[in-house]
Amino acid sequence: MTGRLPGLPVTVDTARTRTGPRELAPPALRFRKPLPSASDPAQGTFRASPTHDMSTQPTPQILTDFEPAAIDAVIFDFDGTLAETNIDFALMRQRVLDLAREWGLSDHLDAKRYILEIVDQSLELLDHPAEKARFRAAAEQAMQEVELLSTTVAVPFPGVVETLAQLQRCGRRVGIITRNCRAGVASVMERHPLAHEVLLTRDDVELVKPDPAHLHEALEALEVEPDAALMVGDHITDIEVGHAAGTWTAGVLTAKTTAEEFEEAGAHMLLPSAAYVADVLCLPEKE
Repeated sequence: MTGRLPGLPVTVDTARTRTGPRELAPPALRFRKPLPSASDPAQGTFRASPTHDMSTQPTPQILTDFEPAAIDAVIFDFDGTLAETNIDFALMRQRVLDLAREWGLSDHLDAKRYILEIVDQSLELLDHPAEKARFRAAAEQAMQEVELLSTTVAVPFPGVVETLAQLQRCGRRVGIITRNCRAGVASVMERHPLAHEVLLTRDDVELVKPDPAHLHEALEALEVEPDAALMVGDHITDIEVGHAAGTWTAGVLTAKTTAEEFEEAGAHMLLPSAAYVADVLCLPEKE
């Protein structure tokens, strides 16, 4: 069965219906009111990205039974989800591997792992706490230097600033968890404030996503249960952390991960961008 709502087509794919967080069967999809048309101001204000073009962009899809009213909080990834940073991760990886080579560790590392995991693997090869601290500091400096090259000029995706504000106005709590450094996120938010209540970067937690501890810390700070939260991100790790923590999950198609990859990973929802989240969760606003 396929249902299309005015202004925001939403496909409910019952052929791919999945159970919700923690394998609990959630209530059926029910939008509390038809969403307004972007071209009909009398029906309300369409709050998604001002650059939305329904004729060229993918259609938002709900891939499981889903109740928008059951969501109390939305947790977003940052890089590639809220902001277009274009960080040069190849350069960052090379800087970390060069550092490991200087320390005589490179022959024992898996260079294909995620960058933060390469750092962790390097630390495991060192015996003394002082050595670990020095290597960690040097690795963090190398990563942060590369990050700041991009984040200092990065901007949020179109519609994101408005969407986060609207989520808070319609009663949803907003959190951000990211593997980025705090300085990198701050360099964007100082120029483009993003409404949120909790921000946990890699500098703020012991374990980063996809370890569920990262997401659980945000949920605890927001005082929201996992099955009342939606994790939104542009990478498979965002879906993995959501599943591991017991939340709902949404993949956004603003980076390299494809719709097929998100579906394979078990995302409950697919969105063209994070700017669509408020359209799914919030009642339309009156002008």
